[in-house]
Amino acid sequence: MPVSKRLRYEILRRDNHTCRYCGATAPAVPLRIDHVVPVALGGTDTADNLVTSCEPCNNGKSSSTVGADLVADVAEDAMRWAAAMQRAADNLLEQERPKQEYRQAFLAQWNAWGRGEGAARLTFPLPAGWKASIERFRTAGLPSWVWEEIVDTSMGYESVKAENKFKYCCGIAWNQIHALQAEARSHLTPASSNVTRLDTEDPEALAVEAAHLLWGQEWATVLAGPTPEQAAEFRSTAYEALASGRTPAELVQAAEYGAWFATADARQALQHLEDQRTFIDRYVAHSVFEHAWYFSHGEAPPKEVLETLWLNCTQLYEAGAHPVPVILAAAAAGLGDTTDLYVGLSAEQHEITGSHPRLLHAEDIWAHTWKKTSPDFTWPTAEERTELRAHLEQLRQSASYNTLDVYTAAAKAGLAHATALDVPHPHDAAEQPPTPVRLPPEFAPGGSLARMPADDDQAAPRLTGDGRVCAPASSD
Repeated sequence: MPVSKRLRYEILRRDNHTCRYCGATAPAVPLRIDHVVPVALGGTDTADNLVTSCEPCNNGKSSSTVGADLVADVAEDAMRWAAAMQRAADNLLEQERPKQEYRQAFLAQWNAWGRGEGAARLTFPLPAGWKASIERFRTAGLPSWVWEEIVDTSMGYESVKAENKFKYCCGIAWNQIHALQAEARSHLTPASSNVTRLDTEDPEALAVEAAHLLWGQEWATVLAGPTPEQAAEFRSTAYEALASGRTPAELVQAAEYGAWFATADARQALQHLEDQRTFIDRYVAHSVFEHAWYFSHGEAPPKEVLETLWLNCTQLYEAGAHPVPVILAAAAAGLGDTTDLYVGLSAEQHEITGSHPRLLHAEDIWAHTWKKTSPDFTWPTAEERTELRAHLEQLRQSASYNTLDVYTAAAKAGLAHATALDVPHPHDAAEQPPTPVRLPPEFAPGGSLARMPADDDQAAPRLTGDGRVCAPASSD
């Protein structure tokens, strides 16, 4: 609350209308009533914390404290409190200085990269929580000088989009931490006194103790402690995680993540483990596709192709798809000059992506045959693919056709570098002997692309435009 006029008068009268800091008196200088211990540092509006001050001294003092010899009659408790607050502020500043220096080391290297020249130059964006992420790496023991190599590696990898470059940096940084931790362990001698013998056959209790041991050892290599309270919290939350359905294996794997992220909550450690797995899984599919495309084309895929592949993979991951079939489908797509994922996926996953596996398989046969018979081994153009897909879609929506007839027609069209399929009607095909077609080796029996994509409707004898291209060959 503001100082009352009555109290102001009493303070001026007590100090004989004289500045307590410099001795100046009125009317030579304007006088003010000043808080010895600033309100910002916990000072009060009582008489034992108020003195007379001239305007120059009051303006120069700001929110700092003054020497006790100048205001000897101010309450000792107030002076001690002000000194304690000042020490706390100084300690906080000392604690923040290493964080700021580490953060600036990263930021200097990050801002060394950008796009454009002169005033139009833009640095790569950083996510909202980048400071907290960098602090985790500092507490985990990653030296600041390592960021130069990490950032340069991420920026030099053009296939990583601008908005994902920080995530890519974090992935590299965690790999560096793993290497550092492995090196640190090699210098440690196991202490038999720290090994606890458990005479129990309870698998959950064994898992909790194993996770606790790993978490404690990892914590001690990067942080002080852990304290007994933190150890008790880890055990209790570990049992809660197991009770919620998490497996003992997951708990043990997540133990190190708890130490790296400086948390004693085993449930948070499990969440960090899942986040890291998701990050790795998505980039594995992305990387496998890129290598397969390079093997098939002799050059890296264009940026727009990688972006489309990333969106298709993300769509499957968000629907709960396991990483392995997505990675395999990405490899097949890269080898086949397409971003459509269908090889090895289930019928439910085909519904998620809106793909027709038989249609895509026919397109694969056509595209590979086209490339095999091209003088310079080039793939069909995007326009030629669009024309073929339009023709396949017409077949899918029209009358029934035999699956093998469609694949045979696709191979013939590829050999002729045509985009239209000459598929006979089933009744017409029954009256004519089959025409032999020589397929590329990968489509021969046992070849890498000969197996049909998984689908629940392969046993259907005929299909008439219900979302699939054709049916297996009739037994009659």
